[in-house]
Order: sequence, then C-alpha cells, then structure tokens
Amino acid sequence: MKDPNCPTCDQTRDRRHRLCPACWRSLPASTRGRLALRDRRAPLRQQQLRAQLRDHTPVQLIRVSR
Repeated sequence: MKDPNCPTCDQTRDRRHRLCPACWRSLPASTRGRLALRDRRAPLRQQQLRAQLRDHTPVQLIRVSR
C-alpha cells in the first residue's frame, strides 16, 4: 500500500505522521514541541492541527494550545 501524501505540499509522508519531514520542520518550534507532548490534551492539539490544515493555514502560522 502506498504511503499517503502531505496535506500541505503533496510530498510522500510516513503513515504515522500528519506532515512530511520538510513541513514538520517548517512548523514553529513551539508548535512542534506542543504536538510532541503525549498528555491528556494531545488529542485536542492534534484536532487543532487537523482543522488548521483543512483550512489551508500556512504551515509557518499554525499554532496549537498548550
């Protein structure tokens, strides 16, 4: 089965990740750090990321809650 594409740049990404490595590195450092946390609020942050990707927010401007 083929790996899915990144929603922002259409490059191939790993199934386990929402973005390709280049787009992940383009996220603000604070956003990357918050998305890497695995606590009870992680699903909310993932939902916020998906919503902003769906709304075509530029990757450099994506922010998620703490």
